[in-house]
Amino acid sequence: MSFLRKIYDGSLEKRKASNIEKDAVEAYSKGHVYVKLGYYEQAIDSYIKAEELWNSLGDLLSAREMEEEASEAYVRAVETWFDRSFVLYKTGRCEEALQLIDSTLERQANNPEIFCSKALILFEKGDYENALKCLDDALNLDAGDSGAWCYKGNVLCKVDRYDEALEAYDRSIHLSNPLEFRFPRFAWISRSPSSQIKSDSAQAWYCKGIALFELERYEEARDAFGNSLQIEPGFEEAKKLWSLCSKKA
Repeated sequence: MSFLRKIYDGSLEKRKASNIEKDAVEAYSKGHVYVKLGYYEQAIDSYIKAEELWNSLGDLLSAREMEEEASEAYVRAVETWFDRSFVLYKTGRCEEALQLIDSTLERQANNPEIFCSKALILFEKGDYENALKCLDDALNLDAGDSGAWCYKGNVLCKVDRYDEALEAYDRSIHLSNPLEFRFPRFAWISRSPSSQIKSDSAQAWYCKGIALFELERYEEARDAFGNSLQIEPGFEEAKKLWSLCSKKA
């Protein structure tokens, strides 16, 4: 009888764990949907619910001495902090967002995207030096991230380090793949009005053009905007600035 009960109890716990995981995934997915719809408070609530469920699953698995599976559940709980920090940032609660990102970094210190995201918030707060430090941390982890090089160029422009900014844009251009597209990540430090920033070099050429324009190097700026338009012909702001540079050159 005790053997049968052990099997029965194990089956119940397996079903319970499966249900918790299903509910956690559903809550997490709802959070993403709410973000897209602009329902930020509902998104925060969904991410908090997902975090609680992932932690509950981790506790259940840990009690069954399934430590590897429990660790995975706890990692998923931490991931909700990062997503929630984005929503907090979008609602102007930058300090709360930074606290969550710092908590995430304590658990995931090898994730360059989190450093980039922290850089964005620091950038918005005008803390450019610490934003640069975060981007350097990101690039130390992934020196091939073309987006991070472009963001670094934008921050360097803010502190009038234009020569270094131009070098960062060139690194971004060199590393970009014109045929590889992806949805924009949360961590854009953008000088571009484009709603979708891609991993091609159109963005970096555009930002480099702005830097050259601010340095009154109009011919070089015109060429940069021209290169941006070759990659993304519908880039309206690049068209306007190319025309303006043509008049000034």
